[in-house]
Amino acid sequence: MLVLVALTSSCVAWGQVSFTVDAPALTALGQPFRVEFTVDAEPERNSFKAPAFEGFEVLAGPSVSTGHSIQFINGKQSSTYNCTYTYVLLPSESGTFTIGSASIKVDGKSYRTRSLPVEVIAENSAGGGAQQPAEQSPESRINKDDIVLKLLVSDTEVYKGESIRAWLVLYTRVNIDNIESLDMPSFDGFWSQELTFDNTPSREQLNGRVYEAYKIKELLLSPQQSGRIVIPAAMMSVLAQVVVEDKRHFDPIFGGRQIYHVARELKTAPIAIDVKEFPAGAPASFNGAVGSFTLASRMPSSELESNSADQIEITISGSGNLKFITAPRLMLPESFEKYDTKVVDNVKLAASGTSGSITYTYPFVARSAGEFRIEPVLFSYFDPTTGEYHTLSTEAMTITVTDDGSAATAPAVGGYAGYGGTMRQLDRDIRYIHTDRLPHKAAGMMVLTPLYWLVVVLIVALFVVAYVLLRKRIRDNRNIVARRMKRADKVAVQRLGMARRSMEEGNRHAFYEEMLRAMWGYISDKFNIPVANLTKETIREVLYRRGVATDVAEQFCEIISRSEEAQYAPSAEGDMSEVYAFAAEVISKIEDVVKR
Repeated sequence: MLVLVALTSSCVAWGQVSFTVDAPALTALGQPFRVEFTVDAEPERNSFKAPAFEGFEVLAGPSVSTGHSIQFINGKQSSTYNCTYTYVLLPSESGTFTIGSASIKVDGKSYRTRSLPVEVIAENSAGGGAQQPAEQSPESRINKDDIVLKLLVSDTEVYKGESIRAWLVLYTRVNIDNIESLDMPSFDGFWSQELTFDNTPSREQLNGRVYEAYKIKELLLSPQQSGRIVIPAAMMSVLAQVVVEDKRHFDPIFGGRQIYHVARELKTAPIAIDVKEFPAGAPASFNGAVGSFTLASRMPSSELESNSADQIEITISGSGNLKFITAPRLMLPESFEKYDTKVVDNVKLAASGTSGSITYTYPFVARSAGEFRIEPVLFSYFDPTTGEYHTLSTEAMTITVTDDGSAATAPAVGGYAGYGGTMRQLDRDIRYIHTDRLPHKAAGMMVLTPLYWLVVVLIVALFVVAYVLLRKRIRDNRNIVARRMKRADKVAVQRLGMARRSMEEGNRHAFYEEMLRAMWGYISDKFNIPVANLTKETIREVLYRRGVATDVAEQFCEIISRSEEAQYAPSAEGDMSEVYAFAAEVISKIEDVVKR
């Protein structure tokens, strides 16, 4: 097999000595398996005592193997030693049996392993697993259900935006020599992200038979549309290894064994996922957030001077579709000058889903003096476990803005002394003008005089000239935008070249600075979006709309994150070359999709 399927039992040990037992947790009646007892120190001679293997027949063992290595690192010597006792057992009947505790002595101290349960099942023979005659071809020795490929999902009925887990598993009862090809489904209608997973195989029961199960892929899927979505079949080509005893070609050294490779084409069954739409009655502040979240805030100081800056921070934490949450709406007084929202995400992907936090920072400048009320920030989400909407809110607060003494500052409410009535401050330095104090001109007007017609002609001529110039400027701007979009990849390559020169010079700070310019500048030029308006969420959204795969979009954002983190952190030259190659590859993938 590719890897021996084993369940490792923890040991009872003292000091630095480890004594463990490895054996499969599940096996079939009539199927031999191995049990290994391993100690990582040199034991005393003849001190190993095996347990009584009740319920099993000992076919071979103990087979003893030892290993010893010495290493010198930075002038320091270290050594490792291990000794393994191996048995081959054959179950005599079905049921659950216990491999008892083994004991051993090291430097006069005794160590024991813990008992280990092993389940033995009687396989269903309907699948055609009988022993094949020796004269049959190698292909006929592998039954149709000896190798099975399955695509499994954690749930088939979810709400829109609710994440599910999918994993591709290869079940086999024969030796797999190689995986020739793998074609994963496209997952149209889903946002998909590959997960890291433990690729240690395990023994599992399928249709009454015991298989070795190898996890090939694991993904997190989040449906982006309601209705029934069908996941197409995944396909895989494998080479299975078949050993045939050939008495006609007996070799005195290797015996009469002949090894053949048999190709098998595997295919999973399509899976239908029913995606439910959100129920009626969604709050006005609901923007598609699905999961379970909490809301925290950091409000500004309650007293500010006019023309001074501050900010409001809103942090959304929890698990769910965090990557698709938009910034909550913040209502500020009209006299407050609001700047672009900054977004910092700390989102992690795991088999249980997406979790972490996103912090939105709203910078502003209080221009006018007075008392102002900051309305609560509302955030609503849908909890799929309860099927209900929940609304979270910050506390309302009042900010007192005092006059900083500048001439441009004026009260936000009330009127100026000596002027009748009240007026609203418009953040300008011009006060209310009373028309009753203006001098009056004579009633005579220069209507239909030559001077009047001259003024009219000049106004029309100026309008025509302005119109022509404006049209020309619009065309020029369009041409500039088109050229920028067309040359976005070339400009990105030039910036990557500058980054490469910095990498060759060993200037880490300059390298990551050029990498950030290349990545942000590429998206800005390619999709005509100002750099000031770009965030990682914006990048994910615009790439998704243009048909770029979600994993490519995530890789693009990952390069930006790594460059931002590594710009001031220790990093090796190998890390820079890896980031450089990764960026060139991702930009090439985006170009292949966008240019279609």
